[in-house]
Amino acid sequence: MKFDNQLMQNALIRINELQQEVIEKSKSISGAEDFVKQKLALYEEDEKIRAMAKNINIQEKRITDNFFNK
Repeated sequence: MKFDNQLMQNALIRINELQQEVIEKSKSISGAEDFVKQKLALYEEDEKIRAMAKNINIQEKRITDNFFNK
């Protein structure tokens, strides 16, 4: 199936509309704002940990490469 730019733009517009609809509906749920804040905080913490793990893996690769390239 071939996707053209207009189809993709329409899809993105619809996705944004649906996201906005979910946001608006969630405002009527008690505790939803606090829930989202907590989830976002955990997401940000997870991203930091993933970045740290990636840096560790890069350092391990460099150490290994340096060892074997001597």
